[in-house]
Amino acid sequence: MQGPSTELFITAMSIPQKPVASSLLLATAAHLHFRATARDRSGSTLGVLIDPSGARQHLVIESGGAEGTWTLSSAVPTGHASFLLYESAANVLRGGNLSDDGSISYQGASYTIESSLDGNTRTAKVSGSV
Repeated sequence: MQGPSTELFITAMSIPQKPVASSLLLATAAHLHFRATARDRSGSTLGVLIDPSGARQHLVIESGGAEGTWTLSSAVPTGHASFLLYESAANVLRGGNLSDDGSISYQGASYTIESSLDGNTRTAKVSGSV
């Protein structure tokens, strides 16, 4: 019997997750700054959140909820991966408010933060509607 194909694995890894955000995440992110560190294939800015001392706060997905929960940590927990943020996702996290339905309200629109994979880079981007 043959094992799972590489193509199936890559496709499964490419499906975005939509972990939930928490009011604690948004309250913590509100005091952080965005630092650009890279660009994706199309040239969009990617980066990290840093605290006032310049220390990186890693965005990770913890277990909990159907697809996990976004959290910030000063060190990457064992067995987890850190995500780079699109600048738009950082803006939503830093300036948004948690809505009753679990979405993030930011400048008159409703968003979620979803994971994506750009080559070998794990990223967090916004998806939503006005």
